[in-house]
Amino acid sequence: QHAVAENVYAGTAMARRMFYQYGVLLPASPYGHVDQAIGKSTAVGNLGLIPPNVVIKKDFETMTVDGIKMVFQNTPGTEAPAEMNTFFPDKKLFWAAENIVATVHNIYTLRGALVRDALEWSKEINAAIYKFGPDIDAMIASHSWPRWGNDRVLEVMKDQRDIYANLNNGVMHLANEGVTINQIHNVYKVPESLQNKWHVRSYHGSVSHNSRAVINRYLGYWDGNPTTLIPLSPEDSAPFYVEMMGGSKKIISKGQALYDQGKYRLATEILNKLVYAQPDNQKAKDLLADSFEQIGYQRESASVRNSFLAAAYELRHGISKGAIPHGTGPDMVRAMGTGLWLDYLAIRLDGSKVEGLAGKINLITPDNKEKYAIELSNETLNSIEGYSARDAGLTITINREDLLAIMMGLKTFDEQLKAGKAQFKGDRKIFDQIRLAMTDFNPFFELMPGTAEKKATTRKTKPLQVETGTVSPNID
Repeated sequence: QHAVAENVYAGTAMARRMFYQYGVLLPASPYGHVDQAIGKSTAVGNLGLIPPNVVIKKDFETMTVDGIKMVFQNTPGTEAPAEMNTFFPDKKLFWAAENIVATVHNIYTLRGALVRDALEWSKEINAAIYKFGPDIDAMIASHSWPRWGNDRVLEVMKDQRDIYANLNNGVMHLANEGVTINQIHNVYKVPESLQNKWHVRSYHGSVSHNSRAVINRYLGYWDGNPTTLIPLSPEDSAPFYVEMMGGSKKIISKGQALYDQGKYRLATEILNKLVYAQPDNQKAKDLLADSFEQIGYQRESASVRNSFLAAAYELRHGISKGAIPHGTGPDMVRAMGTGLWLDYLAIRLDGSKVEGLAGKINLITPDNKEKYAIELSNETLNSIEGYSARDAGLTITINREDLLAIMMGLKTFDEQLKAGKAQFKGDRKIFDQIRLAMTDFNPFFELMPGTAEKKATTRKTKPLQVETGTVSPNID
């Protein structure tokens, strides 16, 4: 359920942002994509998902699978909403899933997802230490390499426990002293004893964006200053800033001076305003890209590095409309419940196209004995499982297996009707009105202004230069 649901509602946006986090289209070079920290790069092709026939529900459960004894540790709410570690007692081997890898992981992933619970993450690692620790001779995980010997395994486990616990406790300590979400990444520091450990450095997740995520989890995105509570959109406020700063020539001149002084983050502050105000100003975009690149080169986190370099690439060249990596194969769609699919249709609905319309549809799938009442009102589509509306204008009956072909985009309702695999009883007018109001999301929307159309530029990437100045570089 979690493996499918987390990638459905914001699937298009997450896929677009993934191009930044993973540097999908960056060339492999010292000035482009180098690594992904927990792997070399993302895999291509469809994702598969085999439905489980056993669900682990207790905190700890022991099973023998194909002659191998396994002790499962349920760890929901850690690296993912659903996750578990596994101990193989006969082999003295501990499988840590993605809860313990050779880097700080993501409390918040830059492609987008629900913020994780750093404290719960640390507690589940601690539970594994006390439950299995004395008996572990080796540890393996979804990413990174094995750890050998009890002393080394426990050292890594304890340091990983402490980094997530300290992220939670240290950040909230500062938050309770008044440090805000817009300051915390420049204030919170990892204890020096952990900074000196390779296996808790910021190679994948980063302390800078994880610290902000911790505050977001407990306090939300607002910093308490009413100015930021209902801010203007950047494209609306930027022209005012450009005017107040004396126009584009002065901003570019100052931006170049800041760049030359190694004050790259300060340079981005003013150049970003100019690019939003004048998205066709290629000179401004090139200089902003220069600054992004220098910041990216100096980031320890591959995710942060890739994000800066990908933005720089698009500022120079525009959005490259390469193939979106496939994420939803047949197995994933099959695992998607009908209710989840209906929820996604509600997201795809363009409410402005059904203004003033209202109606109800019953959906019945006899082969799995499910039924849903679907209601359109106030430009909003709602659905509820287990009910049929008595006053529905249309009842659709189709087996779930035949509905799957529609969910996968292989068939339409009309094609299934013609084939005798679906039945419509009643007036289909409301169905057609809803169908015509569905949006096919564009996977190539802008993340940076002025990048929608591909443009030629002679500006090239520059080698690494040192960041200096009044703004602390705070390594990830």
